[in-house]
This record gives sequence, C-alpha cells and structure tokens, in this order.
Amino acid sequence: MAALPADADGGQPLTGTGRVTLFRTGGGAGFGAYALLYTTRPVPGGGAEAIVAAARPEDTDPIWELHRPQRYGPQASEKRPLMRWAAALETDRRKSESQAAYDQRLAQTLIRIGHNARSIPPPGLVDLPLATWEITTEYLIHLTARHLGHTVARIGRLVAVSEKEIWE
Repeated sequence: MAALPADADGGQPLTGTGRVTLFRTGGGAGFGAYALLYTTRPVPGGGAEAIVAAARPEDTDPIWELHRPQRYGPQASEKRPLMRWAAALETDRRKSESQAAYDQRLAQTLIRIGHNARSIPPPGLVDLPLATWEITTEYLIHLTARHLGHTVARIGRLVAVSEKEIWE
C-alpha cells in the first residue's frame, strides 16, 4: 500500500507518547511557516515509523516560542497541508513516475527535514524527551526501502502536544 489519504471525516486520529522534536520551518515557493513535529515509534516486525505533523506556529504552546518569526525564515504562518509544501520543495512528478512513487519521494523529503533537525538542531528547536502527542493522519506511506531507518511515514496535522515529566 502506498498512501492512504485522509478519509471523509478529515483524517485518522493517532496519539502517542515518546521523544518529540518541535521546530519552526517552512517557507520557499510562497509557503509560510509551520510548527513541525517529528517523532518515531517502532513498527511490529522491525523498522520504525516516522511521524511528521504540522500546525500553525501560533497554535503551539507559547512557552516554546515557535510563534515568534525568526529573522531568516518566513514571517507568516502556513495552514496548507504538509504534503503540498513537500511537493513545492521537490521536482514535479515525472511522467514515468507512479503516484505511489511520487508520494514516497515527498514522504522522504519530510522525513529528512525532521531527522536532520533532530541531528543538527536549528535555532529555536524544542526537544522533549517525553511528551504526549495527538495528530490527524493525512497520509500513511509504507516505504519500499528503508529511509534513514524508517519503513513507514505518517504525515498529518498536529492536534496537540504536551510535555510529560519523566518521573511521573
């Protein structure tokens, strides 16, 4: 299965707990800023699922200061779906490329953005060692080959995230 677009109700809800990386990103090709969540979770049978979800920066907790524009990035916030931004960053779908292969390429772009931010933190990155999160899944993409250790990509909208105390 390549991609499962959101159902008629606006997507599939998913919640989880674990390490969460949040940062402000976006811009280019006429897009504003996103507050991007990146996290991973194990997949039965091996591998890992990359979860990449976005919200408007002003919809996140003000304590993380993601709502504050950075002088080198986009000033306005963005609410278009994350896959549209990925499509703007990538080359257009090639004539010989199937929709499933194109979706894989877009998912890999978003995984790279989240993974790279965790590996080389940009200014303003928020790394929460333990957080609960809720997203609405817009795409579930089973990758044909591992990408940065991931076998599945889940792309969607960030609904909520909150830091948990490690010793709770």
